[in-house]
Amino acid sequence: MSDSTLYRYGRPAVVVFVLSLAALSAVSGYARLETQGIAALGDVVVNGYIAVLVVWGVAVEGFDTDRFRTALYAGLVLWGVVDVAVGAVTPFSVVFLVAGTALLARMGYRRASD
Repeated sequence: MSDSTLYRYGRPAVVVFVLSLAALSAVSGYARLETQGIAALGDVVVNGYIAVLVVWGVAVEGFDTDRFRTALYAGLVLWGVVDVAVGAVTPFSVVFLVAGTALLARMGYRRASD
């Protein structure tokens, strides 16, 4: 398969897949708010933020830009903060919080040194 064929059919398939996941995230967020009420608001907001961010990355920005990566790392930190704030601390939330903070610091250091 040539590069042009891959770009011609692969990219639209990825876009459709990402948009489907974003729509599923929105529907599941609405369902969580309906069943769990205001207690699920933090998770729903963070999941919505990440879904919108990924759609933006696919449709507009691209995944290789510093702006996208900074927003993604901030999403990881947000995810960890929300889990800690509601008392649902898991190993994943701690990893997201620590790794997101470290990646943001690395990005800031890299920007400052450029």
